[in-house]
This record gives sequence, C-alpha cells and structure tokens, in this order.
Amino acid sequence: MMETRGAARIAAGLIAACLSTFTAAHAEPITVTAAPIPLYPNTPSEHRADALIYRGGLLLSSGDKRFGGWSDLAVSADGGEMLSISDEAHWLSARLTYDESGNLAGLTAADMAPMLNPAGRPMRGKAGDAEGLTLERANDLHGPVIVSFERDVRVWRYDLSEGFTARPKNVAIGDWVRPLRENAQLEALTLIKPDTLLVFAESRVGVEDIRAAFETYPGNFHANSRALSVVPHDPFSVTSAANAPDGGIFLLERRYSLIGGVGMELRHVSASQLHEGVRLEGEVLANLSFMDASIDNMEGVAVRRGPKGETLLYMVSDDNFSPLQRTLLLMFELRR
Repeated sequence: MMETRGAARIAAGLIAACLSTFTAAHAEPITVTAAPIPLYPNTPSEHRADALIYRGGLLLSSGDKRFGGWSDLAVSADGGEMLSISDEAHWLSARLTYDESGNLAGLTAADMAPMLNPAGRPMRGKAGDAEGLTLERANDLHGPVIVSFERDVRVWRYDLSEGFTARPKNVAIGDWVRPLRENAQLEALTLIKPDTLLVFAESRVGVEDIRAAFETYPGNFHANSRALSVVPHDPFSVTSAANAPDGGIFLLERRYSLIGGVGMELRHVSASQLHEGVRLEGEVLANLSFMDASIDNMEGVAVRRGPKGETLLYMVSDDNFSPLQRTLLLMFELRR
C-alpha cells in the first residue's frame, strides 16, 4: 500500500510539473520601473547626436530575476506598444507613454512569457539565445514574427496571433552560417520584402567582411541564399537591423574595446546597395560613447513613422544580467 501511495505521489508530481511548464508559457505581469534619463548626463539640455535628435529615454529595472538580456525589439505603428526578446528565451510586451511633445516618457503594463520550442516547451537559458527580431507585417506586434538565434544557429517564425503560446516553425537558412562561432554568430535580421529576409552575422570571421545573406522567405524546406557582406568598422559588431522608410536599412552596431570602452554606431544603407554580392558600407548617422552618453550594450533597433511623418528610432540595451550594466530604452528622431 505504501509503495502504491508513493508511486501515486510521484505520478501526481510529474503531472503537476508538466502542467506548470505549459502554464508558464502564458504571459505574466511584472513590475518594471522606468526612470527618464538625459542623453548626456553632464549636459542634459543637449539633444543632438550627429544626424539624430534625442526624443527621450528610460532606465528600466525590475525585481523579477528574469528581466534583462533584451537583444532586439519592435514597436507598433502608433508607438503605443513594444515587443522585445531576451537572450535567455523570454518575450517582453509593454505599453509606451509619451509627454505632450511626443517624447518617450514611460513604460507600463509589462508582461513576460517564455519563448517556446517546436514541442511547445519553454526554452531555458542559452538554449534560447534569441538575438534578432523582425515582423512579417510592418509594425504589427500581434501577427507573425521572425527570430534569429545564436549558439544553436537557427531562424524561427512565431505566429503571435496565437499569443505567446505559439510554437515556432523553422525558416531555412543557408550553409554560410556554418563557419560562424561564438560571438560571431547569427545576430540580426530584417524582412526587406515579403519574400526576402536579410540576415547578418555579428562579427567577421578571420580577416573577411561581416557575413550576410538574402534568404528566401519563408523557405521552410530549402534555403536559397544570396551572399553579401558588411564592411567592418572595427571594433564594432552588428547587433540589429531594421527597415528604413526610404527602402534602405538601419544597422545598429556595438563596440567593446579596452581603449575606447563601450560605444554605439548607427549606419544607414541605401536601397540601391541592397543586392547580391555587394559590400555594404552605408553612412554613419551617429557614433556615441559610454564615456559621455547614456548608452550601454545597445543590441536592438526598431523604426516607425511619427505623426508628422518623421522617422523615429527606438534602441534597447542588453544588460547581460550584470549589476554593472543597464537596460536602456532610447528614442531618437532622424534629422538631416
């Protein structure tokens, strides 16, 4: 009888564990503190950053241990919602608020949920090292989204019309990713046409350019890669890409160096350069340093049109779950 009761307790425990695993896939509210910050702490009235104008920024923090590691983001067409992914396999959704001038002022109604694998189970830690995020429909956070992963290199499509319980489907990518190792792996992607995904490695392999490729989308079974590359701006590495309103793209880059410390660079690549075999150079729109600006490990960029037709860019930093780093959400307006 004791053995029977013991076996029953074990079975009940296993069932409860399985149920809790699947229940945890649903979004859960979390408390996030959003403190406004100036772009330049020593000169808070200054808003210019090369070709960009600072339109507000937030220092984000939470007592929830899952919060952090945000590696890319997307923003709704009206700027009222944001979606982010972490390199430890979590979704973050939240509402964004603005002041009377339309500058970023706050973040509310934050929810988190684990990212699921094709079996419907939450991924744990670096098994779900999500790095790049792009939307199938521009600024639609509640439809299909595409995510790139490092370490176990892959690209998955999640249909978020099903909510965060959506299971991913594989998007085929070519063999050009095989030589990528460690921090030179798959990092950024953006859907530049309904049938064309542009995918980037983070860093160069050896002495060559930073690898990139056009991939046929959705390409669930057979990859059809067309190679191109990014001219490196050492010591910068590519961390995110987003479509520009003029048909080109924005490339966000991040540096860590013993001499220059932490830095951020934003490039614009024109539509005329986006073709097979090209070495993407683009134009540097901004170059900021941790020494004087409120930046950190900037890893994600998203774009939308403002109410007056202006180009607004949002950037998020990955704090690496380190007490020495910060989660920052910054908004800029592109001005020539």
